[in-house]
Amino acid sequence: MKLEDIIPLLGNFGRYQFFMVCYMGLVSIVSCLTTLSNVFYAAGTDHWCKVLPKENCSSWMEFQDNCTDVKKSILLPPPENDTNSKNAFSSCKQWELPDGYVFDPYVPLDDFDNFTSSEVSCEDGWEYDTSQYKTTTRSDFDLVCDDNSLPSIAQSVYFIGFLVGSFVFGTISDWAGRKRSLVLGLLFWLIGFIVTSFSVNIYMYTAFRFLAAFGGLGAYISTYILLLEVVGKSWRNAVTMVAGIFFAVGYFFLATAAMFIREWRTLSLVLSVPSIVLLIPVLFVEESIRWLVSKGRIDEAEAVIRRIARMNKKTLPDVLFDQGDIHEQMELQKSKIPPSAIDLYRTPNMAVKTLNLQFNWMVNNLVYYGLSQSTGDLGVNTYWAFFVSGAVEIPALLYATFGLECFGRKLNLGILELIGGVACLATIFIPKGIWRIVVAMIGKFCISATFSIVYVYTVELFPTPVRAVGLGVSSVASRVGGILSPIILLLDKTVANLPMWLFGSSAILAGTLAFFLPETRGKKLPQTLEEGEAFGKCRCMGGQAFNDESSVELDGMDTAKEGVFAISNAVFDHKEEEKEYRDFSQQFTRKLQESSHM
Repeated sequence: MKLEDIIPLLGNFGRYQFFMVCYMGLVSIVSCLTTLSNVFYAAGTDHWCKVLPKENCSSWMEFQDNCTDVKKSILLPPPENDTNSKNAFSSCKQWELPDGYVFDPYVPLDDFDNFTSSEVSCEDGWEYDTSQYKTTTRSDFDLVCDDNSLPSIAQSVYFIGFLVGSFVFGTISDWAGRKRSLVLGLLFWLIGFIVTSFSVNIYMYTAFRFLAAFGGLGAYISTYILLLEVVGKSWRNAVTMVAGIFFAVGYFFLATAAMFIREWRTLSLVLSVPSIVLLIPVLFVEESIRWLVSKGRIDEAEAVIRRIARMNKKTLPDVLFDQGDIHEQMELQKSKIPPSAIDLYRTPNMAVKTLNLQFNWMVNNLVYYGLSQSTGDLGVNTYWAFFVSGAVEIPALLYATFGLECFGRKLNLGILELIGGVACLATIFIPKGIWRIVVAMIGKFCISATFSIVYVYTVELFPTPVRAVGLGVSSVASRVGGILSPIILLLDKTVANLPMWLFGSSAILAGTLAFFLPETRGKKLPQTLEEGEAFGKCRCMGGQAFNDESSVELDGMDTAKEGVFAISNAVFDHKEEEKEYRDFSQQFTRKLQESSHM
């Protein structure tokens, strides 16, 4: 009996599959907590120079209750190009005090003969407004003024951890197995997540955040593969959507916890320590049957199949594997020639489509994380704005699931990116408040939906030999967008609203470019590099009509894995008919992030 005939005997969705969906949900929630917690850890707050820190106005009873305000009014200069200050005084400068100066709230500095009106940097550090956030990484590590960019750089390094993790764990997953990759990723992830709480400076904080991202991406990829390799075709779309919904649920947990816990270290511990529970279900996770078979470990594969069958209460035949079929499949795997990423750029039409898709992936990641990390700039309660930002992802995911089949890939991707870009630009001209957040959430809805759509579109546009390679280079482009998003948000300190100008204009450009891609709904997918070059080729490139009347098939691609430049074991069935493919392709409507939001 062939492997493709054995797996359906386990049941398309039994108790074991339900267990794996629940575990995937937990992984998705913790992924959200890890990735977006920096929004609250490094929240901006008003600050000013700590001038005469020992002076408490004890000699003047009338000033004891507002001594800080009195000292600020006398000892701090007015703000200069300091758009983030919430008061009328500089955040990073103080007056140079005359020699022998003695504080007197009734005597301005101008009355001292040797006062030179010179501004100097804060000599005794800073004080911080603690009305909303008791502590943040900015206040604990004094990441203000000259070091103001370090929290954003730390978040960019976090996304670099995603990029490195996709390279490393993609390889480990194929070399050592999905479960070993999962366990190793969890260990790196949880160690990085928990130890972050005890960071003594921004460099330690950055290093362990990188470690958490590195391991988190590995754990996510491995769990996602293990889940999709064991559920039936008709359930792949549903379980992928559930994973996306759980990621959005992570927003709710994070916003609620941050609302009640205003100290970043305590918040980090509350979020990270319970995540240790992720290690417990691993004891009951089975290794991938397909991976075991591909490695020739038939006895172990049969043992896993029978354990899952018992859990699902299914009866199996006494003899499962046909040794001849297994040998034939393994020989076929060995004979495959790995494609190269260079194949994507050898011919003009393929190169143009690849670059177009890469740009769309980068923009989607850039705008998604840019909007997710800037909810505090909308002029409403930061916690509720973040909560709503997560809530809009659920209807966006539901729309992406069904909208693809109703209106096609190209129209959905192009129009939604255009609307999302216009919404980003519109927020520039809307005063802070409820209407601004409404328009911003329209943009978030559109970008969340297009993130799912571009994944499906990419799978269908690339020909079979380079389909996984195409996903790999697209994944790299998306990581670049994530890395750039915190850095672009810093530009708001230089030119007001510049990040939104960049987010909006890039989304509009990406949406416009999407209309130059060919539609794939109901079309035969290109099976060879020649067909891939001909598919959607315009007359200016000497294009000819591509025959799309035959049925669709996918073969040899590990579609659940966002690997980089790698073709892995055959995860899904070969040579499916068009109806089966439609069920299969819908599972791409959500890849969390990873992949997508990771």
